[in-house]
Amino acid sequence: MVHHISLLEVKPSVTPEQLESIMVETRIRLLKIPEINNLRVGKRIEVKTNPYTYFFSMDLENMDKLKYAQESAVYTQFQKQVLDPFSSKITSFNYEMEPGKDVRYS
Repeated sequence: MVHHISLLEVKPSVTPEQLESIMVETRIRLLKIPEINNLRVGKRIEVKTNPYTYFFSMDLENMDKLKYAQESAVYTQFQKQVLDPFSSKITSFNYEMEPGKDVRYS
């Protein structure tokens, strides 16, 4: 099982209302992709120590499912309409969640 997390810095022009809308859109759109499990979306609490305004994370069966999800039409549209216009920086990480599993085979 792979856990993918994306940390996003939004552009300075993004209002609190727009951020709320981005979070809702993230949930609505990504939950349409059947390969995505356990989607989480949140906004930062510690403004002074955390440069990332919001995050989304999801679990997928393996890296192939992650690639498939990210290449899907739904994700591509989400990226073009939600992430790209409002994000100034996106940092993503992937983690293997099964103890003892060789990450080369995730």
